[in-house]
Amino acid sequence: MISNNNATSSDSLYVDEYGVIKVNFTHCWSSERFTKPYRPLSSKNTIETEASSSESAQLIASNNDFLIEILLHLPTRCLLRLQTVSKQWLSIISSPQFRCLHTRRNARSSTSTIGLFLCQNPTFNFLSLRQEDFSAMSMMNERFSSIRKGKIICHVNSCNGLFCLDIKLSDGKREFYVYNLTTGKYRLIPQPDTIDEPHLVKTMNLAFDPEKPEDYHVVCVWLSVSENQLRFAVYSLSTGVWRHSTECYGCNEYGGVDLCYYYGVFWNGAVHWVSQTAPFLRFEIVNCAFRSMPTTPIVEGQWHRNIEYFGESGGHLHLIDLNPHPSMQFDILELEVNYSGWFVKYHVDLDFLPNLYPVMVNQEVNPPEEYAYSNVFSTICFLEDEKDKAMLLLSLPGKIILYNLGKRMIKELADVKPASFRLFIDGARYDGFEMYKHVETLACV
Repeated sequence: MISNNNATSSDSLYVDEYGVIKVNFTHCWSSERFTKPYRPLSSKNTIETEASSSESAQLIASNNDFLIEILLHLPTRCLLRLQTVSKQWLSIISSPQFRCLHTRRNARSSTSTIGLFLCQNPTFNFLSLRQEDFSAMSMMNERFSSIRKGKIICHVNSCNGLFCLDIKLSDGKREFYVYNLTTGKYRLIPQPDTIDEPHLVKTMNLAFDPEKPEDYHVVCVWLSVSENQLRFAVYSLSTGVWRHSTECYGCNEYGGVDLCYYYGVFWNGAVHWVSQTAPFLRFEIVNCAFRSMPTTPIVEGQWHRNIEYFGESGGHLHLIDLNPHPSMQFDILELEVNYSGWFVKYHVDLDFLPNLYPVMVNQEVNPPEEYAYSNVFSTICFLEDEKDKAMLLLSLPGKIILYNLGKRMIKELADVKPASFRLFIDGARYDGFEMYKHVETLACV
């Protein structure tokens, strides 16, 4: 139910199951109807009621400020349907000013994340987190195909509802688009002029803050062959200009780097990258500069971390490191807002899971070394809302499940074929580095 200060105390507004705004004028009937047996209204009362309802509805329709305030409280998908009500509503909902206001008001809504795109190149499978979205999401999934038109999507980066698509053309050239999957709108992002060859662009990381929806940034990471270093540049929607950073990141003698630069995560005004062997990296958007960032230690006796998940949820940055591997018990770390360090937000114990899903247990007596695991699973995503409701999305042989940490309840979301222990180890699984959240947003691109 939506209430508004401009309405009388006995009026109320609500949205029905079809997304239609309805007005309930309780002042047209006597309050006695809630305590006394129902008595049919006289024809005179009926006429007066209909007249009063019509006048109030006309008042709402003619008051743009009142109508805008109501519409700002509605979910994104509902607004897309309501655009067809009238030219007036279409004009309001499609205006950049309204879309910015709606995006800002819903910046931290826990209901915004409606599903995930899980990638097994070249396929993008959509996994809905809400049962009622299955049919609608199949249509959204098809929008990737409409922009692709036979081209190859090399890489995807998502941030708060917007996607950055790296598309390879038939002649080997590449195009980069910022794409709003909810509205179907997209924009071509020019490459920095200083880059001579398209293959030198390693990745484009999206930086979009829904609390500042008037602008977004794209961070380009590219290889300077002459210097054997990664270089960085920042593109702004509002200016249409690339700013080049003086910062660089050194490569090894083979041109490789220890940084997971493909999987940058935007949070707190910066793009963050982790590494399995090297220190973590934070790149501040405003200053185009590196800033210090705490790095998690490598377990003694190991030469690398085993980071399963790194991402933002509920306004915080989280990391899962499954070392020593394999382990059914692990910690979910959260980064302090002031970057003073990582702390344990949740301790997870999944020792009960193999009893429920025996297929994740190794049944071989003397398996080869590469298959010598007692049990297997992978972490796809960690989700937390502003009420500290925490959930883990896990990939098992043959299943994708959602585990509620607080209630210790499991919900099976999808079947995955084949349900094989060995094939799971060989790559027939989904993980957190090939997962892209889909958040409903009206943000302009």
